[in-house]
Amino acid sequence: MPNVFNIQNFSTGDGRGIRTTIFMGGCNLHCPWCHNPECFANKKELSIDEIMKKVLHDIDFYEASGGGVTISGGEPLLRFNEFIEIAEKVKEKGINLTVDTALTVNIPDFDKLTSLVDTFLVDLKTADSDKLKYVIGGNFETYLSNLKELKKRNAEVIFRIPLIPDFNTNEKDIRPMADIINEFAYPASFHPFHRMGSSKYAELGMNYLYKDVPLLTNEEVKAIKQLYFASGVKEAEI
Repeated sequence: MPNVFNIQNFSTGDGRGIRTTIFMGGCNLHCPWCHNPECFANKKELSIDEIMKKVLHDIDFYEASGGGVTISGGEPLLRFNEFIEIAEKVKEKGINLTVDTALTVNIPDFDKLTSLVDTFLVDLKTADSDKLKYVIGGNFETYLSNLKELKKRNAEVIFRIPLIPDFNTNEKDIRPMADIINEFAYPASFHPFHRMGSSKYAELGMNYLYKDVPLLTNEEVKAIKQLYFASGVKEAEI
């Protein structure tokens, strides 16, 4: 059965319209600002019937708002077969499907994946391969290779940029990230760092390395976004 640690109905921040977000457990990364640390701690298996019961509860809202289902995590593509099992059931009902992924895992079947997923929300955390490897635990070559496979299949992709203070918000970090976005010609959405997951770390007995990192001001966020826009990046409409 799929490892799903949470299902959130009436979600408005994980794609277009009103959505149900399915959070799959497990992740190959260790972002120090992660706001879903329970993906590492809570192994909760749900049957497909249990998952679909929650999904179908809000089907009228999906149809009215242009929404659907988003599968997130953790890293949902880490357990590829479990992801496909859920995705197939969602698409059988004619529901729009989005996946929220860091895209740093090996994907065994791109044709199958792109036949099921309507929109890929792809994190772009850094364009620095050393930062990705040593701070987060990802492989930049895998990331770029996966992006190329999606591009080859004309997948709809939206880059999701987490704005993390002193990690990817300086101009020297932004310029190469903007270059990647422009190379693939996908729009981007911007997500300022927040500490809303800090209480989860305390509950799980885990150390939250970003607990004292100050939030970006509205002015700082605006200035960061302007650097992207000045480089030709288009903001996604979601």
